[in-house]
Amino acid sequence: MSKGWTTLSLAALLATQAFSQSTGLVKAITIRGNKYITTDAIQSAMGSQAGKPYVQARLMQDEQGIRELGLFKDVKVLSRQISDEEWEIVVDVVENPYVKEIRIAGNTVFKQEELMALVTQKTESVFNLRTIEPTATAIASYYEKKGYFAQADIAPLPESPGTLNILIIERGVNNIILKGLRRTKPEVVRRLIKTKPGEAFNENKWQTDLRRIYSTQWFEDIVPNALSTDQIGKFDLELELKEQRTGQIGFGAVLDPRSRLAGNVRYTDTNFNGRGIGTSLSLQQDTSGGGLSASLDLTNPYMDRRETSGSVRLYSRVNNYFTGSGLNSDSPDSNRFDERRNGVALAFARPFKNIWSTSIGLSMEQIRTINLRTTTNDFVQQDGDIAILMLQIARDTRDVPLDPAEGDYARLTVEPAFTNITRIGGNVQNERGVLGKHNFLRGTFEYKAFFSKRPKDPKKLAQPRDVIAFRTRLGAIQGTVPFFEQFFVGGVESVRGYSDQRFWGKRTFISSLEYRKPIQKNFSVIGFVDYGGAWGGYSSFNNFTQSLKPNFNLGYGVGVGFRTPLGPIRVDFGWNPKGQNRTHFSIGGGF
Repeated sequence: MSKGWTTLSLAALLATQAFSQSTGLVKAITIRGNKYITTDAIQSAMGSQAGKPYVQARLMQDEQGIRELGLFKDVKVLSRQISDEEWEIVVDVVENPYVKEIRIAGNTVFKQEELMALVTQKTESVFNLRTIEPTATAIASYYEKKGYFAQADIAPLPESPGTLNILIIERGVNNIILKGLRRTKPEVVRRLIKTKPGEAFNENKWQTDLRRIYSTQWFEDIVPNALSTDQIGKFDLELELKEQRTGQIGFGAVLDPRSRLAGNVRYTDTNFNGRGIGTSLSLQQDTSGGGLSASLDLTNPYMDRRETSGSVRLYSRVNNYFTGSGLNSDSPDSNRFDERRNGVALAFARPFKNIWSTSIGLSMEQIRTINLRTTTNDFVQQDGDIAILMLQIARDTRDVPLDPAEGDYARLTVEPAFTNITRIGGNVQNERGVLGKHNFLRGTFEYKAFFSKRPKDPKKLAQPRDVIAFRTRLGAIQGTVPFFEQFFVGGVESVRGYSDQRFWGKRTFISSLEYRKPIQKNFSVIGFVDYGGAWGGYSSFNNFTQSLKPNFNLGYGVGVGFRTPLGPIRVDFGWNPKGQNRTHFSIGGGF
């Protein structure tokens, strides 16, 4: 049996050698059909050469080599014997079309010139099939890096072979389906979704939409799905939404750091009537006899199709102050003064060019000192009326304004104001220049930036991540300004570790840096450093010495943040270099 196989193998080997052995010389190589591709270029892809031995088996290799140039529709390599010892090899080729124009169609995301830079095929040359794969891959990768999905179909136009057509098939959104809504109006949710039917799908944009919806705190759970359709490159986006309660009524008693006991009732709803309108009604009565404090806030972020937002606030509140050891002293004292402020504030904002917005607002306030119970001059009385016009322009590239992980925010605010102070007293009774009718101009610039490591998987963009947050604010006032309209620094909104409104003046600068570490989906730990101050305003008040020149102060500490149906809540524990410490509580989270 083994001898038989050996004999067959030997016979096959001898037959192969006999077939591949030369039976003469190649006399000539004739190439036909080429117009733009040179004969030398074609011959360079062949193993057979004139004057070299003729090998029949090499002809198939020659044909394959020419095809791999990518320049021909068809290639045939034949041979004929012209004498006993001489052969002629004949190569018939059909060239691909000569490209005079490259046309890109179907693209909606990127401009023609952006995609044209990725095309390896050149005009005024024969179409090369080998350019299809690298061009298609480059285009697909370019889309993918920006969060999109697309493929390219590359071929000469049948009706115009000289035109190379690159058809971009972008993965697009056919429809957005919302399921599970019972209270929230569908149009309200759709306004939160920047991804629109009919446009190219962007994974990054979609995940940011999901974060934006979740940050409203209207929904307990959000499940996204992708559904196929019968349209090429189109699919439906489906959201299964599980609503949660957004309205809250609270009753309580408050004992603040000034030993003031007060009872309050508060109603809030972040999605009133299912239309995304924020409402808040607060009533508070303390035991000091200052009277009832009340405020009503309404915010509508979706007033029209141009995303105009509006807010109104009506209030009559009592501010309580102690004398003897500071403006906002921590030490209770029998000497005190109260101040009632009645006012209304209106504001409207409208975005433009995606990341820009303009705002205009008007606030009017009446200020009256009440229940003045002090035998000292350690109080501030500047009764009168104030009207402030607010003009603002902002640039916002934050991914989710309510809970940003990346992007920045810049805002310039100019506030011309009119005042009519009719009565002064206490520590500022010598500041008689403020009496009567005056104007002042207040300008503020604020910048915030947020940095985080973006997940490689776009589907994880909606998950909480470590964030470094930075903020700086500068302000200046020109003109005659009442005491309480100065810039105040100290406390939760500025430099933590100091008492509220510890520093004041007509100039201000603050800067903050935070590191936010999510522990759970609704719980974070924060480390912070604050630096800043205010100067150039009214003189010292009680023991709080103020500076006419820039004077900056350092605060630092740790905090915890919670996400609740009432919105984000922060508790910060701050220290300063003097060894003092403060606990700061805020609703609305950090900056």
